[in-house]
Amino acid sequence: MAQIELIERLKQQRGLFKLMKAAWYPMIDLKWSVERAVKSKCPVCLGKAPFDRVTGYDRVFLKCRSCTHIWAHDYSEMRALIGMGMHDFGGGEPDTGGDTEMFLARFCQEQFGSKSILLFGTGPTRAFRALHDEGVDVYGSDVSADVIKYRQAEFGADRFFHPDQMGTRKFDVIISTEVIEHLFRPVAEMQGIVAHLNPGGIFCGSTGFSKDGGVDEGPNRYMAPRGHVIYWSENSLAAAFRRIGLTLTSFALGSGFASARIFFGTSNAAVIDRLGALKQEYGERPLFQLPATASQPAHD
Repeated sequence: MAQIELIERLKQQRGLFKLMKAAWYPMIDLKWSVERAVKSKCPVCLGKAPFDRVTGYDRVFLKCRSCTHIWAHDYSEMRALIGMGMHDFGGGEPDTGGDTEMFLARFCQEQFGSKSILLFGTGPTRAFRALHDEGVDVYGSDVSADVIKYRQAEFGADRFFHPDQMGTRKFDVIISTEVIEHLFRPVAEMQGIVAHLNPGGIFCGSTGFSKDGGVDEGPNRYMAPRGHVIYWSENSLAAAFRRIGLTLTSFALGSGFASARIFFGTSNAAVIDRLGALKQEYGERPLFQLPATASQPAHD
């Protein structure tokens, strides 16, 4: 959190921010390229090198031959932090977007009787406010100091907090839309998230899946360098979930946004069976169709 707060303070002093980027980027990128070059195991399935190199958006990625996980070879964790804040979530102004989060919260309530719901990495979307106003037992979490301050001013620290401040809180559902493609240590970081699920709880959200085993250079610029460091696939996300004790079920998300998928991960046999039945029913028809005015998620 300290790094993010420093970056956001520097952004307010634009001259210093430009100087920081000019001075630090070359050193950060050199350090990162060395770390990536000696990577010997896939961060998801632990499959061993060699890894294939795939390109897209003028970037270079590594691809595991075992689980088809694709991750950035050219982007440092420090650089990924730059750009986070109130107005850097794709949707622009606060309290816009959040349609997928709202759908998933209501879906889990209706289908599985879920009660407590955490929106993880929700940014300033309208989902938290809308669900709260509906009487849902909803909580919000984000890493941006600006977003936390904005939400806590109205809803307090018990309802909206930094992930490091979750303590022993537990939830029936954790929803994370367009977040898991930002994780540099995906298995460990997702393990930290699902540790806050009640027994048999559900971890769900949305992300882009690779359609053809490579990097899809669609017009939406999904993997352009804005902090996206993972391109998931059905195989790689399933492998990550297996390592943290979850079973994956995924569905199409009605969106032109980079082969967007809705994912569910749970160890609850009844939920897995119900999701499997829905999967049979829907096939590749979207489980949820984004409104025409929300053709892409409101935050990255």
